[in-house]
Amino acid sequence: MFPLPLHCDALPSAPMAERKVHIWFAVFLGWMIPGLGHFYARRPVHGAFYFVMIAGIYAAGMVVSRGTAVNADAHGTYFLLQMLASPITLSLEFMRDRGDMGLGDSLPVLAHQSGVVYAATAGVLNMIVLCELHRRHEAPNAPGPSDTMRAELKFRPKSDEVEPQA
Repeated sequence: MFPLPLHCDALPSAPMAERKVHIWFAVFLGWMIPGLGHFYARRPVHGAFYFVMIAGIYAAGMVVSRGTAVNADAHGTYFLLQMLASPITLSLEFMRDRGDMGLGDSLPVLAHQSGVVYAATAGVLNMIVLCELHRRHEAPNAPGPSDTMRAELKFRPKSDEVEPQA
């Protein structure tokens, strides 16, 4: 144990200067790994929530489709939406089997299509999260979608509209 100083002159009285957040780097991190940009911007609860939700939806799509959800040849538009989730989509595209995608009896078409849509939905959600991160940086005190229940934002009657007492 280190002895505590008898006086507090050695301790700074003002809070330490906060590190500047480079918003475009935060957005890039959030694209690389969903939620990481929020961790960088010192919003760890949001970052953890977004990571669990977006990565969970993406992973659910891959599990439901048994790994066939990412396919740029058969699903070009969906592939672009899946790319918004993370560059892991590119890795999955390069690793997939280039053979015939005939699903046969092993995987129902509905399971494959559901997986494709899940992974694309994760990409769209990540884009929305990145836009929210940028908006919070530009206007940190402006109310956002999650702030509709804050007490100071609730409608209150003006003071001159007070009802007369009987």
